Amino acid sequence: MGEHMNAYGVASEARTLAWLMMGSTGSTPGMLMTARGRLRFDAFGRGALTGGQVRELEKRTGRPTLGAELDAGRAVTLFDAPLDVVGDVRFPWYHFGGGMKISVAGAPYRFSFLRPQNTRMPDDVRGVADIPSGRASGKTWKAALRRPA
Repeated sequence: MGEHMNAYGVASEARTLAWLMMGSTGSTPGMLMTARGRLRFDAFGRGALTGGQVRELEKRTGRPTLGAELDAGRAVTLFDAPLDVVGDVRFPWYHFGGGMKISVAGAPYRFSFLRPQNTRMPDDVRGVADIPSGRASGKTWKAALRRPA
């Protein structure tokens, strides 16, 4: 199997853990990946999303049963789209390389490659140790979604 070129002419495939962020505190963990010219995000359950945030995702994805699927606790594909409908790719400075904003077919999405603080249990001490891996994931996505100059 050879390397695939993404829609921007970059030969790469990426796969990292990511948290879909909504509002100031809503998030759900999942796997963000590219393969064969497509971008996909599989959410691992509902995470810390509120009812209103789940309803917003149902609108964005056009799937009125998405909330029930997420509540079942299984991996649920939120989007699987050709890279040519991925736009507005930004890596805001305030994420320090550990997050990005994109649109998929016009719908906005925000991802963090660092586990959000509100999802930690009191005995979870990884915190700062997660920063290097989160920043490395940000670099992976900068390369995978880079547009040609």
